[in-house]
Amino acid sequence: MEICHTQSQGVVIVTPTGWLDAAASEDFSKYCTALPSAPVILDLSGLTYISSTGLRAVLQFGKKRREQGTDVVISGSSGFVRSVLRMSGFDQLFLMYPSVADAIQVIGRPAATMPDDSRGV
Repeated sequence: MEICHTQSQGVVIVTPTGWLDAAASEDFSKYCTALPSAPVILDLSGLTYISSTGLRAVLQFGKKRREQGTDVVISGSSGFVRSVLRMSGFDQLFLMYPSVADAIQVIGRPAATMPDDSRGV
């Protein structure tokens, strides 16, 4: 498994690719521990397999972030990975979006905006 992250609109987008199984789950957990404190989108579009150990790693990461007051949502899951997430009830535990763009629309902060001067000074 390979994993990387980017940031957009105040959100960290974590993108693991390949298999999130017993061999990769510890690396996933360590990687996620070092992420900035911001809402997270787990972009699972590059995952082709997730095991019960991988599910547990995602669940623990989500729990830790919720305890810290930040959101974790899932985007881009499809095929086998999407089926496993749904059968495991992850669609009841995490908000799930079809794409990163859809998730950012909901949890991202808009780009810098001008202050509202319409209050009349």
